[in-house]
Amino acid sequence: MAQIQVRQENGHAARTLNDAGEQEAFLRVHGIGYEKWPISRLESVETQATSGGQAHILETFAPEVSRLKSERGYITADVIGLCPQTENLDVILAKFDKEHRHSEDEVRFVVDGRGVFTIHSSVDDSVFDVEVVPGDLLMVPRGTWHWFTLCEDRKITCIRMFRDPSGWVADYR
Repeated sequence: MAQIQVRQENGHAARTLNDAGEQEAFLRVHGIGYEKWPISRLESVETQATSGGQAHILETFAPEVSRLKSERGYITADVIGLCPQTENLDVILAKFDKEHRHSEDEVRFVVDGRGVFTIHSSVDDSVFDVEVVPGDLLMVPRGTWHWFTLCEDRKITCIRMFRDPSGWVADYR
């Protein structure tokens, strides 16, 4: 994980967490699941636009995906990729960049690119930005208010997991 930036809001002082152990402990306190998967096992990130590339990514991380499905009841996993060439990218991103929550966990494993999950903690009302990078698995629990933005390069490829095979529906604040 690149960093966690705690915002100066709701009586909380602004601070940046860069130490991996400190980051993981912070996320645990706020109920956010986090794991680091061995991204080096993926020889190259094949284009996410092809089913072959998606299949290769899912096959490479099949043991971890299977474990999470078994432990947490996820039924389906897929690969999503966004980049500057993605048709209607701004329209797609507009679905994620407003504060919302879901009726199931939002689970993302970053294969390539970077993004920022901004989380509004139900524990202490703090707001913090979690920058995710390749190898990061973030699990935002159902009902947690959050939003997502891409970093400057506007590209990310992720494995997503769902309990409901039709995917999630956002409930906007």
